[in-house]
Amino acid sequence: MFNLNRNKKYLLLIVLLITILLVYFSFQFDNYQQPIGKIVSEEVISTSKQVDEHGNTDNLTEQLLTVELLNSKDKGKHLEILNNYSNSQIKNHVFHKKEIVFLHLSKNNHSLSANIEELKRDSYLIILSAFLISLLILFNGFHGLKILISFLLNASILIFLFLIYRHSNSNLLFLFFLIAIPLLVTLTFLITNGWNTKTKIAIFSTLTGSLLTFSIGYITIACLSHQGLHYEEMELVTRPPHLLFLSSLLIGSVGAVMDVSMTIISSLMELVQIKKELTLKELHTFGKKIGEDIMGPMINIMFFSYLSGSIPLILIFLRNEMSLSYTFSITLSLELARALIGSIGIILAIPVSIWTTSFFLKKGNLL
Repeated sequence: MFNLNRNKKYLLLIVLLITILLVYFSFQFDNYQQPIGKIVSEEVISTSKQVDEHGNTDNLTEQLLTVELLNSKDKGKHLEILNNYSNSQIKNHVFHKKEIVFLHLSKNNHSLSANIEELKRDSYLIILSAFLISLLILFNGFHGLKILISFLLNASILIFLFLIYRHSNSNLLFLFFLIAIPLLVTLTFLITNGWNTKTKIAIFSTLTGSLLTFSIGYITIACLSHQGLHYEEMELVTRPPHLLFLSSLLIGSVGAVMDVSMTIISSLMELVQIKKELTLKELHTFGKKIGEDIMGPMINIMFFSYLSGSIPLILIFLRNEMSLSYTFSITLSLELARALIGSIGIILAIPVSIWTTSFFLKKGNLL
């Protein structure tokens, strides 16, 4: 199934060695600045039943945990921590013996106390990341590493933008993304494919399709004065919520268009290489056929990926006797808007990719 040549074997061996080292260092607790503890015993002190006004029941449990400090100057000490959790575990978590946790330590009158902040999961994240990288190498070899590099570079640029935004005018986020999008798209295709005709077509097609998609979404929202969009889920954000939403809409549009554009462009370029006598009409026909095949699954993926994150909130609303119309309008209005505009982008990306490919191939006398 996999073509394991020498280069892939070397790359996989390097990934394995780096993973082993990182997992090893993740258990060197003295290297962490934040206090870490290991739960050495657990005991249930009490359990009570709670019923709300809507008849929903939940069991509340109080745990007594004994935690051994694994780092800090108080390393080796045992502390007792009370932990309260419910069966639903919406706001809290049940802890078990032998689990390793991050702690917050405090001293009052020379008495040391602690609170559990969260489970220590970094070693699992390292293993999961290594598994992802290994799959990229197995399927794509060095090209898989290029994909990883482009992802890390784009993530670094986005993090840098957010860091700048923290100390800038609250209205500049959308402008930052507007400037960054062409850079992100260009870097992604340039690193993964190199500078060639296919890259030029993909960049132009993605940016054109994204601009058209976002323009349609922006004009529609502006004409309706944001009616039907509920920004309540952003109520804790101290920045203008509509600008945050438009920024996320821009990113989502690019993601939807980029995927479809690259699929169609790669297929058409491969077809031109195989079938030398291809006419412009045949190219358009093949492009439309490819678009028809991928349009349905891509739109479904778009809706599922956006709406899946709202499922827990929907269930909470419904369990508290909220009506379906109110629940969906509050929890899904923004996600549905993103999904609808992203779906428009998927549809528009098909003709844009076909026309752009035809134009560049004719210009280069490849058709």
